[in-house]
Amino acid sequence: MRNSNGSNRWDEVMIGMKDYEEYRDTGMLGAYHPWNAILRGTEDGGIDTIFRDTRYSIQEAGVTMERELLIQGKVYRVTSVFSAAPTSTPTEKMLALIDSELEKDHRGA
Repeated sequence: MRNSNGSNRWDEVMIGMKDYEEYRDTGMLGAYHPWNAILRGTEDGGIDTIFRDTRYSIQEAGVTMERELLIQGKVYRVTSVFSAAPTSTPTEKMLALIDSELEKDHRGA
């Protein structure tokens, strides 16, 4: 839900919340909060987005980011891997996965 000024009401509610209040009220901890991001310029003119609750591992092959989410008492580990020399964009990979799933569904029907 957006306000007249374009901001997201949920974001406004969550900004002042402490971790324990967020978990108490939502049953979730570790959600993506854009206001907690730190933006850092890179040497090649890009921008890195850094979050305080994310572990980063930078190696020759690429970057790995790990974070944990606590949802209804269960811990979920989320790992993102970014190749140093990607062959396609994340969007292209997602579209290929969707196409593959649709083909499986079509064959099974």
